[in-house]
Amino acid sequence: MNQPQHTLTDEAEQRLQQAFPDSHTTEVRVVWWDDGGHLEEIVKAAAEQLGVGFRAAEGFPLSLRTDALKEEHETDRPIVWYVGEGKQGRDWFRDIRETGGEVTKSIEELTGDLYGVNPWDIFDVEMNDAATRTQIAGIIKAEFQTPGIPTYGSLREEIYTRGDGKIIDHLLREGWPDISRDPETVAEIRTKLDDDIPIPDGADPEEITNTVRRWAVAQTLHRSGVDGSHFPAGYGESSHSPLTTLLNMGGSRARAEEYLGEEFWAEVIRSLDDVWAYADCPVDRALDDALWESWYETFEAGDLSTCIEQAQIRQDALTVYPDHTGWRDLWAQCEHLARLQQQFIAWEDRDGQSEPFSAYADIDEGSWQIDNEVLHLQLTGTPETDVPADHPATGALPQLRNELLTSRYREYLGTLADEVEAAMQVGQPLLNKESAHEWWSDHEEEFEKAGTVAVLLIDALRYDLAQQLAAELNDSFDVSRETRLSILPSETKFGMAALTPGRSFRFSLEMYNGALTPFQGDRSLSNKQRRKDFLSDEGWSVPDDREDGWGENRIAYYDKEIDEVGEGEIGEMVHHFDNYVTELAAMIRDKLDNKNWDRIYVVTDHGFVLLPEGTTTEAVPSSAPDSEVKYRRVAGDDLSGLTNGVSVSGSTPGLNDYLKTDLQLLVDPRQHFSKQGYSGDRYYHGGLLPQECMLSFLEIQK
Repeated sequence: MNQPQHTLTDEAEQRLQQAFPDSHTTEVRVVWWDDGGHLEEIVKAAAEQLGVGFRAAEGFPLSLRTDALKEEHETDRPIVWYVGEGKQGRDWFRDIRETGGEVTKSIEELTGDLYGVNPWDIFDVEMNDAATRTQIAGIIKAEFQTPGIPTYGSLREEIYTRGDGKIIDHLLREGWPDISRDPETVAEIRTKLDDDIPIPDGADPEEITNTVRRWAVAQTLHRSGVDGSHFPAGYGESSHSPLTTLLNMGGSRARAEEYLGEEFWAEVIRSLDDVWAYADCPVDRALDDALWESWYETFEAGDLSTCIEQAQIRQDALTVYPDHTGWRDLWAQCEHLARLQQQFIAWEDRDGQSEPFSAYADIDEGSWQIDNEVLHLQLTGTPETDVPADHPATGALPQLRNELLTSRYREYLGTLADEVEAAMQVGQPLLNKESAHEWWSDHEEEFEKAGTVAVLLIDALRYDLAQQLAAELNDSFDVSRETRLSILPSETKFGMAALTPGRSFRFSLEMYNGALTPFQGDRSLSNKQRRKDFLSDEGWSVPDDREDGWGENRIAYYDKEIDEVGEGEIGEMVHHFDNYVTELAAMIRDKLDNKNWDRIYVVTDHGFVLLPEGTTTEAVPSSAPDSEVKYRRVAGDDLSGLTNGVSVSGSTPGLNDYLKTDLQLLVDPRQHFSKQGYSGDRYYHGGLLPQECMLSFLEIQK
């Protein structure tokens, strides 16, 4: 067949030129009969190129004779009459044909003329319905609207695939369903594909599709470095990889199931010496299985740095698929398992010289990173449930995850509690820790110098969440971090009261009417409204939400979401925590970038312990008279006789600036003092573990 050098419109112009007499007047007309009615815009454009007029029949073809005389008087050039119907033996325009000319061409016939083939080679009208014919006509016209003249082969591929591109790409994306199953079409496609792919003789549509996909996976493996000699003849030797191109454009979950959930070349994968040399290949279930088995052996051997690196490589390879497909989450979990194991080993190998509070809160090396990895590991869920049931990870991964998230983490918390208790008995670990109740007075001069200042008082922003927030903002802003010891006991009403204006020496905690109460001088700040009033009296605005009420220069904004999620035992807590940090970072960016704030501080009242699910908890008794029992502490002026936890008082170094009564604080995270109505078995605060009382405060500015 021909490779035309001109367009479909040019072809129509030639037909019109041939139809007009060599010598004609302005009254001469040519009628174009178009079976199907798909050429109107093409014939009109051809008439314009030829310099003649154009008029299309409106409804009944003979409507063209209406106003014909007026047309002759007003038109100073020849004209084309277009009828969007087949002629079907009608001879209504004999006079026009005899004095002018006539064309009877449908879009299939005109396209066939252009390529030098039969019209039914373009599209078989008799074998298809009108809707399909309209669709194909649209595809033909669209192909001629793109730059360049389409080849006959590429045009046929568009027609086969109903405008979905090349046959190979279509089969990789959609399979066969939209392509005709007519034997001649199947044979033609089989022949066409056989130029590149070893399609078996007589293969049916399903066999053709499977062969194309198997061939494409081989090309992708070959592109990743697998030598072509591993594959049968015709596979693995092509210079291009259409599946790689397709996946790089963005894969779907269904595509992941098609190309990562199915085995294609298991025998080739098994023959490879080092499967990790090909880990950037994002297809073939057999490869992912082999990679995981190798990774697990490395994990068991204790080479955790390699495990982390390998898991990252595999995650990068699978970014061609959407977030949260089982395979991507599986490798994300592998990375966090290796990181958590690494953190546990570092913890277990510590020299034992550092007291537990400082060791926990070290920005670079602190054991807060264990809690951070636990949260991130929990975020990855149970990815083995979203991959094929016989994936090798489905057996070992739950056991490994359970060991680290429950047994090892519980052991870590228990050991940390023992170290805290021992440190409090033999030393003064709280001494020389900067205290949260001194934060406001330490920064008052900064508030005066800054223009617009916002203090975000975030309830229960644990140390690791604060570091995550800082990391999200560090690329755009100047983020300063400082570590402080919370007000003990680490509960909201005490910690938030400490984060209010005033001299630090005026802040105190003491028993009042049977309850531990925070004071600023003689003013009780035991609830949020009192704290808001106090801030207002000191010139600070306290908006109710993140958008409204931010018109003043000094803002103190309270946010209790983290604490409410934890105390409410809301399901998927770790997801709430993670999403909250992301949303908080976005809010801060908006305030600094778009709302012209100069400086934002993020401060908090306490942290928390998040026990592994399924952990058995134990309520311990408290019979101290005239005491207040809450969460993980007892407060009162006489707590003699209590044995659970650690005793602190106004004489305890580090607390003697504000504590005016005795406290008994629990350190064992599996215990809580008996309190009617308290049922929380995962989220804890109020005790003396570093997770509860070591806090990170942030200062963020441009």
